Amino acid sequence: MPKLDIPVELLIQQLHGPDWTARCDAARLLGQSGDSRAVDVLLPDLSDPDWRVRRNAAQALGALRDKRAVEPLLASLQDRTMTVRQRAIVALGRIKDIQALPALLDILLENKHESCDVSKAIRKFGKKALPEMVKAFQRSNDQGLFLLLVEMKYEGAFDLILKYLESDKPSARLTAIRELGKLGNKRAIPHLINQLKHNDSTTQGEAVRALGILGATEAIPSMLDLLEDDELYGPHASVYHAMTEAFQIFGEIGNEIKNAFPGNYPALFNMGSAPISLPEAMGMLGNDQSNILSDALSKFQTGFTKPDNLTGPVADAVHKAMEDMTWKFGVMFADASDAKQDRVVRLIELLKSDSNLKRSAAALTLPWYGDERSLEPLKQSLQDKDETTRIAATWAVNALQKAVSYRKQSGM
Repeated sequence: MPKLDIPVELLIQQLHGPDWTARCDAARLLGQSGDSRAVDVLLPDLSDPDWRVRRNAAQALGALRDKRAVEPLLASLQDRTMTVRQRAIVALGRIKDIQALPALLDILLENKHESCDVSKAIRKFGKKALPEMVKAFQRSNDQGLFLLLVEMKYEGAFDLILKYLESDKPSARLTAIRELGKLGNKRAIPHLINQLKHNDSTTQGEAVRALGILGATEAIPSMLDLLEDDELYGPHASVYHAMTEAFQIFGEIGNEIKNAFPGNYPALFNMGSAPISLPEAMGMLGNDQSNILSDALSKFQTGFTKPDNLTGPVADAVHKAMEDMTWKFGVMFADASDAKQDRVVRLIELLKSDSNLKRSAAALTLPWYGDERSLEPLKQSLQDKDETTRIAATWAVNALQKAVSYRKQSGM
């Protein structure tokens, strides 16, 4: 921290002057001074009538990191002004005195406006906060605290997640499934396979996704049992897309698909609760609809007229912004259409891979691009020597045929 040019004695004098702006500046600079004398003069300002002075005093005491300020700052957690309460929370997080944890955890459990600030403050305590956090969780079963414990790598996190997995609340169960995937502990695999038995497609989809992240190839038979329906647009779409993603991990074909036509294509569309990428969506639209979309974007770019009530530089700026935005979307959609074409070609090639998992992954992926060229290669895969590939290909052929038929019936 750079040395202050203003003497601490002068700042102390300004701290108790009549000008509130000078007082606020003095408090801030005293916090930066690192001088222990500043603590005693700042503490009374936590009770100042002016909330701005109280706010800066709390901030300064946090910067000084002196434990003498802990109890007064704890009292400031009840301040009538939220900004002061927030600065007190931040200050307690910087001081990191363990006696502040119960009060901070109470705020978190009560889900007050300052909960986000408290989470950030508790993270600063590090692992020494974990015992108190566990006690709070055991009495509250709070989801926010649960996620914080997992994030802070509590050594008993796995058992906590399993407890959450048994919850009657769907949201808690889904959170537990996601966290088991993130945790990377292979002991989670049998518990996740058990979640596939739920009738809820959202639960099944999250379990499949977590199993994919864990590389749990032993779960493949149980996952394939979920391929009962071959409707991409149906209620199980999220399960099937999650399974496709999992097999791409198992077969290690993710990079091969992306590299066929590189680009960052976000999941802009949702189909049957399955988030699909833009190249996949272009396949579902069909070539005719893709061309109509590209033509519409082109016309919008060149045909946008300036509003009558805007003139001069403002109108020019608006016009240019609209042209730039339309051009960017046009390029993105055009690239996505090309990516769809190139990726389908690469996936068809992967159907002939030496790896059973690559072939299975390619088969499951192809229907999402909605390209009729894939039908014949997929039908050939129905005779594959590997049972998993045959099952994947059977589902894929039916799914693609239905998708193409639906697109034609809808005039797409």
